[in-house]
Amino acid sequence: MIHKIKALHDNGKGLSIRAISQELGLSRNTVRKYLRMDENAISEQIEDPSRTKRLDDHRDYLIHLLKEFPKLSAVKIARKLQAKVGELPASDRSIRRYVRTLKEEVASARCAITNPFWTMCRVFSVRWTRVSCAAC
Repeated sequence: MIHKIKALHDNGKGLSIRAISQELGLSRNTVRKYLRMDENAISEQIEDPSRTKRLDDHRDYLIHLLKEFPKLSAVKIARKLQAKVGELPASDRSIRRYVRTLKEEVASARCAITNPFWTMCRVFSVRWTRVSCAAC
């Protein structure tokens, strides 16, 4: 897609940014962003599409809290993190989302070790079998 945008633009000799965005169904800002990027930045972005999050610096501490207190709410985890680091690096909503994904990771790792049937149930999204998981 990025190479197609660059080919259509052809260093200002081809289509305009507006025409490229209309033809490809992209935002003009997206087209502009890709045109400004050099080839190295494009290849780095394609190779590593993961984004770092502001809470990744505190990931180990949050996982420790969730392993020690699996029923701890995101609000209480945010309070403990705030007591530890001071100003929180993310919004309340971002913290809730981040904690939710960490809870799923910690719970699935714990259940996979103690009960192999639970992992099979998670594949089929059967929620009512959660009661049968001894670790949860």
